[in-house]
Amino acid sequence: MDREQRSGTTGEGRSEPRGGNVRIAYLILAHNNPTHLQRLTQRLQAPGISFHIHIDAKVDLAPFAELESPSVQFCEPRVSCFWGDISLVKATLELMRSAAAARPDADYFVLLSGACYPLQTPEYIAAFLERHRGTEFIEVYPLPNLQFGKTLERITHYWIRKVGPLGRYRWPLQHWMNRNLPVRNYQKALRGGEAVTGSQWWCLSGEAVRYVLDYQAQYPALYRFCKFVDCSDEFFFQAVLWNSRFRSAISHSLTYTHWVPGPGKQSPETIDASYLAQFGQNVILDAEENNSPNEKREVLFARKFSDASGPVLDQIDALAALRSAHRDESELTNQG
Repeated sequence: MDREQRSGTTGEGRSEPRGGNVRIAYLILAHNNPTHLQRLTQRLQAPGISFHIHIDAKVDLAPFAELESPSVQFCEPRVSCFWGDISLVKATLELMRSAAAARPDADYFVLLSGACYPLQTPEYIAAFLERHRGTEFIEVYPLPNLQFGKTLERITHYWIRKVGPLGRYRWPLQHWMNRNLPVRNYQKALRGGEAVTGSQWWCLSGEAVRYVLDYQAQYPALYRFCKFVDCSDEFFFQAVLWNSRFRSAISHSLTYTHWVPGPGKQSPETIDASYLAQFGQNVILDAEENNSPNEKREVLFARKFSDASGPVLDQIDALAALRSAHRDESELTNQG
């Protein structure tokens, strides 16, 4: 529960301090759209900011060469990533280790995809995190949740990796294992904890990031269990933090996503000009349809965008600048 929840206020209409002392390390998982990724890093550039980027190992690094700058660090080793696969957990852990080693002073680590973009200015983002120090921004809700297709079978059944030597036999092998082997003991893997899930994208304090890395080193059994979990990137980090002393500090994801329900739906809608009315609000709330039962609260980022999203991004930047100007004007009026 964050400070605004404890105080009963929403933060609407507040004038924001300019900048702030919060230090942010952005962790970015990317595999395409190098032009958009360059714009993303340029837009978020500010004092105390660094970028730690993991490029899918299946992808040529050459198109991303223009991203090189003193504030950008490319993650090594690189991992071949596949949707819903343990490889996304592995790549994220590699990013966390790399960023934590390079930025031990960071107050917050923000995990984004290469298809994300900020809805607010860097100053607003820094001020927001400064005001909410001690809050862990990660979406968590219980498994199962049938309303959003999050079945308990995600963790009690075997899900074969989509690649590697077993890939071509995936479906018949998976069917045989789940028909003949005992149900998987997720409670043992969680050391008696609760099964939870949530969005892959988060913003965690440096203390929480170090806790996750220490937990992985001390209790590798959960990671091994997740090798046969469906969409383990929506389970591993939530499970570690929810079943820890950080539970009381957990709030919500800061990344806007709009999921339109449908059979086999695997990704949110692409953001276009139809979203600008919502993004023009003083406080931007997550979409009502965001694949989660949790309360819709303030967000700072959105996905997904691409190299073709430039005109929409120009308008998003203009809206953020207009809000910033209004806050400055309001602050001067209050001081007067």
